[in-house]
Amino acid sequence: MTSTPHDGSPALAAPSILCGRTAGLPEGTVADLVAAHARSRPDAPAILGDGPTQSYAELWQHAGRMAAALAEVGVTEGDQVAIWATRTAPVVAAALGVMALGASYMPIDPTYPAARVRRILEVGRPKVMVSAEPNSLAGSLPRGVATVDIHSGPRDGVVLEPAARQDHIAYTVFTSGSTGQPKGVLVAHRSLVNYLGWAQELTDFGQDDATPCFASLGFDHAVTCLWLPLAVGGSVQLVPDSWDPRPWLAARDRPFAFVKITPSHVRLFERIARPDYRAITRTVMFGGERLDAALVASLGERLEGVHLLDHYGPTEATVGCTAYRFERSSVPSEGSLPIGEPVWNSRAYLVDEDLCPVPVGEEGELVVGGECVAMGYLGGDEEDKRRFLDEASISSTEARHHSVDGARAYRTGDRCVIREDGQLHYLGRLDEQVKVRGFRIEIHEVRDLAESVHGVAQAAATVSHKGLGGLELFVVPDGEATSELVAQVLERLRAELPAAAVPERVFVVPNLVVNAHGKWDPEATRQLADTGGADTGVAGTGGADTGGADTGGADTGGADTGGEGAEP
Repeated sequence: MTSTPHDGSPALAAPSILCGRTAGLPEGTVADLVAAHARSRPDAPAILGDGPTQSYAELWQHAGRMAAALAEVGVTEGDQVAIWATRTAPVVAAALGVMALGASYMPIDPTYPAARVRRILEVGRPKVMVSAEPNSLAGSLPRGVATVDIHSGPRDGVVLEPAARQDHIAYTVFTSGSTGQPKGVLVAHRSLVNYLGWAQELTDFGQDDATPCFASLGFDHAVTCLWLPLAVGGSVQLVPDSWDPRPWLAARDRPFAFVKITPSHVRLFERIARPDYRAITRTVMFGGERLDAALVASLGERLEGVHLLDHYGPTEATVGCTAYRFERSSVPSEGSLPIGEPVWNSRAYLVDEDLCPVPVGEEGELVVGGECVAMGYLGGDEEDKRRFLDEASISSTEARHHSVDGARAYRTGDRCVIREDGQLHYLGRLDEQVKVRGFRIEIHEVRDLAESVHGVAQAAATVSHKGLGGLELFVVPDGEATSELVAQVLERLRAELPAAAVPERVFVVPNLVVNAHGKWDPEATRQLADTGGADTGVAGTGGADTGGADTGGADTGGADTGGEGAEP
């Protein structure tokens, strides 16, 4: 994939507007790019993993068989095709076959709770469900949804010619978003190709490179790790178990071009293996959650010489819409890292409640516009109309000057600021500024203060849905929990925060449970705490019950709490 820059580096175009570089995009779609590699480099390795390496010719042949089988049951341009998305080569081939037909693949993670799967299928209304074991799913599918075996299709004589256009939908990924109900985000091929070209430049990915894919394919985190290597002509190493890093943590003769990882993954892997990233990868791409400087600093010399990226973007902005490049030597001692500058052919605006851009140095809601913006939500609804806008509607002369006729924009719901360095800085979610008994509280301030206490490795806070709805705090000890830890945390919080911001209940837990998307799952963490008897007291009484922490394992499943939005 190549691009032609037209106007130089990203620049601060107006007091509250950042413009990504204008770049020419290749013709066609990801399916066209993979087909070209299959023709020009048929024996080149495409899929690595536990089984035999699969070449580009083999991958494209399997995609052709899958496309033929889907066409036989009536799949055509514009249809939705659900895929039971294990991280295997046949699933990748099935997704390619779907895209080549001009249909949209809809990945469903097998670890999702049954109720969530049912809801996705009800909302998504796919024409077909593709699975390695279709008979086991047939009874649970909505009426009218056919099943296709992922290994079906003619064995010989299939010549697949991609029919997809850039305005077709490439994939539909479901995210809970602000409503708590799964919403299907529709991403067009043009937006995907734009993102992949930008990401290739960020990671300097070449045809001899590889990257691991251990994220859920139902989460757009995996889009980077899966389609970037295949669009470029490199290799993707599929890792079956998201929570077992050993298959890709070993030192390599040729390091991965990049490893994409959430901060929650980093913390988990630190407890398992303390990986030396210098021997594994040239670049670490952090994404999915807010990136704290302290976490990066804690990795120490194991990041020496490794390029670092803070990658931000909601699912509705095609995986990622900004990135910040940095090195270990430039990491501040505290706070969070910038989220950088916009993706190619896209713009970032900070606006007030009336969609008027705010001055530099003032916080506002981040609105992104241009090629990165998805086509909307499957089915469309009032939420669609509220979140997706005509970019020209952003109310300022500067905004209208830099917008593109007919371009879409998306209200992220994230609070950001453009500082004098010209970089975008993430401050938190608009809905993280919660009200507790009439007082406005910044959730991240509670978390950051708790993590500053000696003996606390990690902390997270949320609003309880029980009783009067006060704050709950979860802390992970750095080593064995002491009986004084909760009292020390509460003492620090009482000294720094107004009384309404001091959590009513504090839990000591062995870890913060993360869901299949690598993000913190508050409800599952609360269940872990309740199971282990780790409720440690009521702050309002002035004392704390310092009950012992559960040291058992944790279920890493749970509901989706958002796509790569919010990222971070």
